[in-house]
Amino acid sequence: MYKIFLYDGTFEGFMCAAFHIISEGIDKDRAIIVSKNEYQPMFIYSVREVQNDFKTFLEMRKGIIEKADSSVFKKIYYAFLSDTKDKESYILRYLFLLLTHGKKIKYLYSNDIVNAVEKMAKNVSREIGKYMGLMRFCETNEGFLYAKFEPKNDIIKPIAYFFKNRLNEFCWAVHDVKRNKIAIFDKKRVQFLTCSNLKLEATQQDEMFQMLWKTYFKAMAIEERKNLKLQQQNMPKRYWKYLVEKN
Repeated sequence: MYKIFLYDGTFEGFMCAAFHIISEGIDKDRAIIVSKNEYQPMFIYSVREVQNDFKTFLEMRKGIIEKADSSVFKKIYYAFLSDTKDKESYILRYLFLLLTHGKKIKYLYSNDIVNAVEKMAKNVSREIGKYMGLMRFCETNEGFLYAKFEPKNDIIKPIAYFFKNRLNEFCWAVHDVKRNKIAIFDKKRVQFLTCSNLKLEATQQDEMFQMLWKTYFKAMAIEERKNLKLQQQNMPKRYWKYLVEKN
């Protein structure tokens, strides 16, 4: 019989579920980890809800780093942020391989599970890198900076912590419109909330700066050298929606 482990949808919760499967010696091919929000009840399976325990998560993180290193742990985290279907299954099997091979897991190039996790992590890493340079903040009438985006992967946390260091003198909010998630920074800490129907307006001064930036962008462009195909190769169109200079 398959055993289904339900978790709260967070990375920490997932790692707690994986911990129970590994520590209890449950066959990885008989274990399924599913977010509670996505689970469809099936009576033929044994279902168990796993609580998110931060100490258990820290124990798992420590074990992974000791068995391999911090880069492998980061790879697992990035893979978890991916929008890939059944990512939990891939990562769970990756963890079992890690227990067997340790640091050598990096070099198992012919293993499908390793390659899948590598691919997920790389896609997430690339998208994070893109948005680090492409986020456009505006000053709102509420007195803080605001930026919205629609990433393919669930990357609001690494993006928020990046801007926590870069824009630590300002209060700001980063809004993942696709998932209704928002990160808010009050000059002290970052908080993550869910929201919908959020409507904010830019100040008149910010609107003026946006207009000036569009004018500058247009004036600096050399019409004869315009190459839309190359532009889209370097910066796919899905990133353009919230770029001031592209709208």
